[in-house]
Amino acid sequence: MSASPTSWTTLDLDERGTSKAGVLILDRPDTANAFSGAMLDAITETIRNAVSDPSLRFLIISGRGKHFCAGADLGWMQESARLSHQANLADAARLTNMFEAVANFPRPTIALVRGAAYGGAVGLIACCDIVIATETSRFCLSEAKLGLIPAVIMPYLARRFSPGPLRRAALTSRVFDAQEAKTAGLVDVVVEGGDLDDALRTEIKHILEAGPIAQSAVKKLLDQVREQSGRQGDYTAQAIASARTGSEGQAGLKAFFSKSPSPWVIKISDEFKISPLLERVES
Repeated sequence: MSASPTSWTTLDLDERGTSKAGVLILDRPDTANAFSGAMLDAITETIRNAVSDPSLRFLIISGRGKHFCAGADLGWMQESARLSHQANLADAARLTNMFEAVANFPRPTIALVRGAAYGGAVGLIACCDIVIATETSRFCLSEAKLGLIPAVIMPYLARRFSPGPLRRAALTSRVFDAQEAKTAGLVDVVVEGGDLDDALRTEIKHILEAGPIAQSAVKKLLDQVREQSGRQGDYTAQAIASARTGSEGQAGLKAFFSKSPSPWVIKISDEFKISPLLERVES
């Protein structure tokens, strides 16, 4: 087992190594990958560094071993219970920095969920663009059972969940399965455990057929639409004008009319697998 609370690797998507997949693994399997302060800082730093790597086409987040993440580490929770109000504000800011780093990553993000995803882990999942879960995955907003609330993660939950299921999950702290999470809007794809790599390859195939600049622009536009409460405005016209006249848009339109592949398209190998990286390594 790694001594670090997370592990980071990149996988080549083309023979030249100019396009890569980033893989961030929560790496505390002895604690079901529970969040610690050190893990929050490691995730934040890794994501912020990854932003500056232009070769990364997308980012995958998953957990080592049986579980995605069991929420907050017990030791960390005990420490936070002794903090003053002001110290708790600083601790919450640390958590916010991590979620914002993931939510604002400019390229597609994929959460791969196996086993338990409790508390803040559900917030981390909600920050991602695409969520794939195994059918045996279990989810829980467990805060209310402890007399707490899912506060810092609520903006991300509200973007993902349908309102009714979110209200029920947060008020009751009940455990729900992957199919219910899909119905609620948290999860996009539910698969059997052995089909995880196949489902991931399918999503990656679609990601790699789209322009990376366009994908970043889509994420930015979605943020603007949310900030404008869904109202139309000049910002949408500006966005499409920039896309049409930009180098990627021009190249994409040229390829379309000439019936040739767009220059950014990569065909992912059928041998591409993530599951071996997620297996627990015994020390």
